[in-house]
Amino acid sequence: MWSSIKQNWSCARDSSSGVPTDVTFQVKEKGGIYEVKAHKYYLALVSPVFKTHFFGPFLGGNKDIVKIDDAPVEAVKAMLDYIYLGQELGWEIKTLEEMFEIACLADKYDVVGMMETVKDCVEKMPISLDSVVETAHIADKFSFIGELSELLLSKCTKFLSQVLCSHVLDFSGLFSKSEFASSAAMLHSLVLKVDLPDCSNCDHFPCLHGQLVPHEGWDATAEVGDDGWTLDQDVPCVPPGCLLTDEDGIHWTVFGYQPYIVIFARKTTFNTDGKPQLHQDDDRNFILGEEDEDAVYFDCQKLGEPVKYHLLPDEDAMSF
Repeated sequence: MWSSIKQNWSCARDSSSGVPTDVTFQVKEKGGIYEVKAHKYYLALVSPVFKTHFFGPFLGGNKDIVKIDDAPVEAVKAMLDYIYLGQELGWEIKTLEEMFEIACLADKYDVVGMMETVKDCVEKMPISLDSVVETAHIADKFSFIGELSELLLSKCTKFLSQVLCSHVLDFSGLFSKSEFASSAAMLHSLVLKVDLPDCSNCDHFPCLHGQLVPHEGWDATAEVGDDGWTLDQDVPCVPPGCLLTDEDGIHWTVFGYQPYIVIFARKTTFNTDGKPQLHQDDDRNFILGEEDEDAVYFDCQKLGEPVKYHLLPDEDAMSF
């Protein structure tokens, strides 16, 4: 029933509907006054603030006019679109700052359900490395809208933390815009407070998943323990049990190497439970450091943890 009422409301804004408007929003913006027409009863039904303004007991003032000098006219139109339409608002093409301007009106006039709709739109908006600092700046600028601002700032922090888990990030370039300096510093401090997990496959931070195994610089001196290798956290490594992927997408489990020259690995597939199966008669050595070196990549996605050390074959058991 509510949806059918909303459909009738949307028609009422058309001058041919025969339902005359009885209230005018006068929006002051950039030195001009812009007018937007509406209906008191429709506004009062969805906003206790409008209800009090139009039909409350207070005296004085023109109840046929709502003056707004703290929001752009497009935000006012968007609020009325929500009240009259309720759906198919086209807000997905709006900028993040425009959405926060709409949120200011949702908060000011306490329009039923409007803030939740804004939140849904904000949550769906993508964040990239190019936009994360500016996005945090907008969240900080509108910090007086507490819950929505906190939601967006948390989204920025989570995004940047996830990036840090898979990439070594140079903060100097990311946080270089002077106009966002204070917001960048705030975001930086929040990210540094997040517990960033080590890779579950090789205990390395940041996670090396998808990165090319280098032909030099990886650790060949880690000590063997009962449960595998203890790794230097600052050096990329290829320990026994580490999963790799070749250029054809085939998985290989490392079980030995000659430092900086050869990685010895066994072909690995996975059963329906995601458990790794090492193929005894299908081994391969990856040659590193030569012009025609084999391209092989760290793969931490398939394994929740390294293949247990006692399950790995001996180097003497290679089947080349």
